Amino acid sequence: MLQQINPSLKVRGNLVVGQSGNPSAVFNASLYGVIQEAKQHPEIQNVYGMVDGVGGLLKGNLIDLGRQTTILEGLKNVPSAALPSNHDALVDEDYDRALEICKKYKIRFVIYMGDKGAMSTADQLAAFAETEGYPLCCIGVPHSVENTLGFTDHCFGYGTAARANAIVVRNVGRDVNAMGATAGVKIIETMGHNSGWLAAATALAKDTDDSAPHLIYLPESGLDPVQFLADVEAVCQRLGYCIVVISEGVKDKNGRILHLDTAPGGCLGEYLCELLADRLQLKASWDKLEDLSRFGMQSASVVDSGEALMAGQAAVRRAVDGMNGFMITIARHLDPNKPYSSLIGMVRLRLGAKSEKVVPETFINEAGNFVTEAFEKYATPLIGGRLPATLEPDPIGEAVRLEPIPVSVPD
Repeated sequence: MLQQINPSLKVRGNLVVGQSGNPSAVFNASLYGVIQEAKQHPEIQNVYGMVDGVGGLLKGNLIDLGRQTTILEGLKNVPSAALPSNHDALVDEDYDRALEICKKYKIRFVIYMGDKGAMSTADQLAAFAETEGYPLCCIGVPHSVENTLGFTDHCFGYGTAARANAIVVRNVGRDVNAMGATAGVKIIETMGHNSGWLAAATALAKDTDDSAPHLIYLPESGLDPVQFLADVEAVCQRLGYCIVVISEGVKDKNGRILHLDTAPGGCLGEYLCELLADRLQLKASWDKLEDLSRFGMQSASVVDSGEALMAGQAAVRRAVDGMNGFMITIARHLDPNKPYSSLIGMVRLRLGAKSEKVVPETFINEAGNFVTEAFEKYATPLIGGRLPATLEPDPIGEAVRLEPIPVSVPD
């Protein structure tokens, strides 16, 4: 069982930060927080970055983040990940090599950011270092646009991706409204294989009873094709058109993939369009929101960005305190009479890596075709508040790139 390192050891050395998985729009905010906070602690002598996550660590492919010159202030507002990321994971034969690199570069502090896979990697490294008797303080920071890690109120990156999805659906709704009945049915498919957090967030686009989205289907509630047809037909009879949002992982009520019988390469949106055309003779089209809603800063949530930065800072402080094998979490104050605010907490990395956060029943309406007010109260603060009636255009920011400053082996 992982224990806090004895503070009397006064662990000193270098810190390395890395990330794994698909970058969120606020990865760089956490990275900025790590770099800036590390400079405040004399226990940390140098700050290094893994190039390509643990794959880069195993190759000794590190860059010196502490010696970056002009880019750091702008880093927190840059989309995606300035520090290259990948999907590598540690396998049994990698542990010795990873620890060898840590020893070679006198690394005593590791901050690893990403999704469940990243938390599992950080947990494995923390446990192996302890088994080998090497003092290493390893902390995970949960980034997941799909909001899939448990033991935390939400994951960093979700608020911005949720806001981006809501903005797109609002824009689509106004476009379809302008076309009227000739637009037919528009189906928008979001990311979310096992959970529907992003699809659910599009409800925040709604500013009147008749505005988009009209129907939302999540993996947690499933979709009955017969009821789906009835739901869409009812909206079309009232408005002349309908906008439907679905998670890509939605199945039928028995857990069966709905579009198994479509042509190879077919997808859920395409299947539902064909179903509407065949059964109701309704014109239908579909679009899929994937990476474009994941990493863009044009829809950034100030709450999400601020919390991601705070998490990077907290991760460094916990590592310096001698913590090993923990994941940063976030909790919100629950007083309804006070504005939204949050607190940083901790949970064992192993628990975070094995958890899966799904949309609870209380967030899904009885019909299974929309979300409840409880969900809207949960998600609205995370996107930075209700969407305004109009959005100010954002200027195209200057590109910011980390300098490939090599790391030298300490004497």
